[in-house]
Amino acid sequence: MSPYTEGPDAQGPDAVRAVADAAGLEAAGWNSLLGAEDFFQTPRWLAVQEVNSGTAMDFLLRERAGAPVAGLVTAWADTSVAWLLARPDAMLRRALEQEVPEAAGVLRDVAGGDPDRLLPSLVCGGRHLGRTRTLASPDATADDLSALLDRAEAMAADRGAATVCFPHVDVRDTSLTGLLESRGYRHHPSDHYAWLDIPSGGFEQFVEEMSAHRRRRVRLERRALAEAGVEVNVEPLTQALCPRLGELDANLLRKYGNPASDEGSARMIGRIAEIMGDDVLVSVARQHGSIIGFGMVLRSRARGEEQWYGHRAGFDYEAQGKLPLYYDVLYYQVLDAAAKEGATVLHAGIGSVKAKLARGCQASEQRSYLLPVHRTEGAAEAPSDDRETTT
Repeated sequence: MSPYTEGPDAQGPDAVRAVADAAGLEAAGWNSLLGAEDFFQTPRWLAVQEVNSGTAMDFLLRERAGAPVAGLVTAWADTSVAWLLARPDAMLRRALEQEVPEAAGVLRDVAGGDPDRLLPSLVCGGRHLGRTRTLASPDATADDLSALLDRAEAMAADRGAATVCFPHVDVRDTSLTGLLESRGYRHHPSDHYAWLDIPSGGFEQFVEEMSAHRRRRVRLERRALAEAGVEVNVEPLTQALCPRLGELDANLLRKYGNPASDEGSARMIGRIAEIMGDDVLVSVARQHGSIIGFGMVLRSRARGEEQWYGHRAGFDYEAQGKLPLYYDVLYYQVLDAAAKEGATVLHAGIGSVKAKLARGCQASEQRSYLLPVHRTEGAAEAPSDDRETTT
């Protein structure tokens, strides 16, 4: 996480402007703000989110002397959006269920005792799961970031939001955490974000660097899959795969309490294939020719470095039974393919942190930052969007 340099802000009129849509970001200079780990804030991925998020999105750009120095993505969250892992009410409920100590104070002081009162919310920094942040060039100052937050908070008040939320801020992003806390945002831990440095030797090197006990366990897992007739391959995502992958994706979402339909998931995966092209791959498990599991990975080639991002997955739980599909689909085969492509990092995202740490990942705590909004009298009607709601 690069720090924001201190320095005098440009004098004169407000220099924060809104870019109309993701298609206009590249021409506005957005790419100059992106780092190697900002894949989920690239114009191409934001174009995916525009059509898949089911809500209104805004793209704010801070300029000085005509050049972009900082940027902020926002999305409107109310009860209609299904992306519960980045929706502030659902995240607070989960934290309360897990008895996270800070959650009780946020419930009392921000939510007034009821998580429903966090909505509607202006979700900032991208609704992707982990490393929520503002974008900044090396020349950005704390004042530039403050100007973006001023604009977002005013926009939230004008639209009648109850809160502003940064859903998954990495604790190592001390420039942003310090700025948010200085402005009165409260926080609670939301999850842990995991990533794995990819060994150049791929899966075999990965296994050899494990303890002898875990190495034997991994070999037994792979033998069990082979004996059950399961083959796993990393391949391009094609439209022909989308209907079956949609069924499996919806299976996983429903298992963890997220609203989903087979058809909706298939359409969403199809749009990812259309927009991302060669930069989306799927690790597909087939048993006697039938697809019983998959994991999706997205390739980033920013700043001359290739990194891979695990994005979503799904399984046929009846066919899977007790077969150890999860790690072969989401780690072992992906590691091998990524190493052959020269990728350096596999981003494993949030969730199942203990299991990920046990397989060599590093992890960092993520925090949900929340600010209650003093709504503007006669606030404008909340933004509407007729696009399909998906996760």
